[in-house]
Amino acid sequence: MRVTQTMMSRQYTTRVSGALSDLSYVNKQVGSGRKFFKGSENPSGAAKAYQLRRQAIQADDYMTNVTDAQSTLSTKESAMTQVSKALEDVYSSLLSIMDGTKNTAEDKAIVAQQFRSVQETIVKDMNTKYGDKFLFGGSNLEDVPFELKENVLTYRGVDVSGNTDYVWPDGTATDSNALLSQLAGDTLYTDLGFGLEFKDGEVISSSAYNTATAGINVIGYGTDDNGLANNMVVLIGDMAAMLDSDCEQSELGDYLTKFKQLKQNVLNATTQTGSDSMFLQYTQSRLEDLQDNIADKISDVEYIDSEEAIMSLNSVDYMYQALLKTGQNILSNSFIDFMS
Repeated sequence: MRVTQTMMSRQYTTRVSGALSDLSYVNKQVGSGRKFFKGSENPSGAAKAYQLRRQAIQADDYMTNVTDAQSTLSTKESAMTQVSKALEDVYSSLLSIMDGTKNTAEDKAIVAQQFRSVQETIVKDMNTKYGDKFLFGGSNLEDVPFELKENVLTYRGVDVSGNTDYVWPDGTATDSNALLSQLAGDTLYTDLGFGLEFKDGEVISSSAYNTATAGINVIGYGTDDNGLANNMVVLIGDMAAMLDSDCEQSELGDYLTKFKQLKQNVLNATTQTGSDSMFLQYTQSRLEDLQDNIADKISDVEYIDSEEAIMSLNSVDYMYQALLKTGQNILSNSFIDFMS
């Protein structure tokens, strides 16, 4: 078959067009840093990139949850620290009564008033909010957890002393102690990337982080076998009533023992927030490593090495320029000038 000038020109033009397209593509890679721009150009790479992007979004969500949990926990710790400070003031005043430093009826009345002020302070601290969420209501973040009226403290509507049954809106009654125990075990889980799992419709506790804090686990609930309140606020109110009646020092002995026990419970709860904070810091560090790892993988899959891209550009440009020079023997000078 005879090869005509027209056939040679057509083949040459096709090759130059392809080289020009390659040059444009590599230029685009150098400018953007990307290996490919459509999924069809690299189906396996695009599929892997999609999976990695989803993992990155999940990791970002986990990090957001950790950051929110840390901020919430910090606010809880601050509130409990304030409660502990108020209890130290109560303890100091109580000791001054017990050692006779303040032993007149007037002194006792003044201390009683101080105790009632501390009651209100503790309730306010335990009703602390972070944003628009109450922190010590367990899983109930919307309603005020504690309410104090005439030395009767309720938690989510239930008398914390456990001495009276809780009456539901339909008129049925439930033992308050059983209900308080249930509320004390309240949970509210958030996913921090531990592999969230469910069993029988319930979250497996080891697969998520419990952000709920029931305030009654901090300041107590119920009544002990001696009839003394297991709740700090109620106990302080009972001691205030004793002082108003000008009680003897000896009558406060059991109250002092009970107070020290409940004060230690508050301190233990505050200390636990420190342990939880360390756990969240570890989780944050783990997630930061995960984010870095995913980012590196995304870079490997989607982005081209700059040196490699420039070398490729030089190579493609060299081929293109070589084709143009070769074409001088095939096409007219005017066409070559146009292509240049």
